[in-house]
Amino acid sequence: MDEPPWAMVPSALALGALFGYVIQRGGFCLTRALANLVLAGDATLLRAWILALLVAVVGVHLLSGLGVVELPVRPFRWLANGLGGLLFGVGMVLAGGCAASTWYRVGEGAIGALVVLFGFAVGASVVGIGALAPLRRTLQAPTLSVDGASPTLASVIGVPPWIAVAALVLAGGLWLLRARAAPAPGRWPWPLTGVAVGLLIAAGWWASSLADSPVGITFSANTGHWLTYVMVGFPNRITWSMLLLVGVVTGAGGGAWLAGEFRWKLPPGWSLVKLFAGGLLMGGAALLGDGCNISQGLTNAATLAVGSLVTFTAMGLGAWLALWRLSVRGAPAPGSETRQRRPVT
Repeated sequence: MDEPPWAMVPSALALGALFGYVIQRGGFCLTRALANLVLAGDATLLRAWILALLVAVVGVHLLSGLGVVELPVRPFRWLANGLGGLLFGVGMVLAGGCAASTWYRVGEGAIGALVVLFGFAVGASVVGIGALAPLRRTLQAPTLSVDGASPTLASVIGVPPWIAVAALVLAGGLWLLRARAAPAPGRWPWPLTGVAVGLLIAAGWWASSLADSPVGITFSANTGHWLTYVMVGFPNRITWSMLLLVGVVTGAGGGAWLAGEFRWKLPPGWSLVKLFAGGLLMGGAALLGDGCNISQGLTNAATLAVGSLVTFTAMGLGAWLALWRLSVRGAPAPGSETRQRRPVT
């Protein structure tokens, strides 16, 4: 077993703690963002997501342009990306939170989040290396490329990368400028959250390259690895991405404690099955679609990889369909306490 690089432990724990603190204080959750938009017409939390993506796109391309990090581009596995993203979006709604928010809610003392994570780890393991691995490989086989390489938004359009980056920043910036910066109760304002998350996403590419090959911030395969590492010793050593998750819980717990928001919370017994099912679906779908809402939706979407952008779009569609179904049945939005259509904070 190779000796781990000296920078692996401090870089993973430090970046994870910063990321956990930021997303906890900002209430950074894709499920809440989409629920507020679909059920209450409020795009405040979604603006934080869009701003984070724009900042990450600029930061990642700066790192690449300066030669700091050689960034991999995810392949466009059109069938697996679309189907995996769609199922992941449904799983988010069932679980009441996305991959990242589930980890930071563990730091807040939410017992239900542990149930979601257990389901996530089981689903990721079954699809990643277990009984459904052959099906995953079959669904991931169909790929599309441009000139023999994984397509990016720039290569598909046929323009230099910075032209595509500038166009995205201009379009996204005009939409964001129309919004107010009012924070949700007890949370950071969305501009601060978006900028901080975007900078940390870019920093994740550099920090992970200190340990091994650059992978950036992700919550998908590494969640499953904690289960398989304990049970069967796979992978054969603790990785940078696994340590990142420890840092996330620590940072989120610190943020919740300082803000007086830490408390042990046990959900109703009947809801545990739904939470586990949501986590199970998210974990399996993340391995099928090559990543979670952070890995595909921010970390790899920042490279403008078409496969990542398609997966993220499919996640939004899957969540919208699930939320629409819940709203038709009169169910409350994920995380809300009433059936009124109001923003989820």
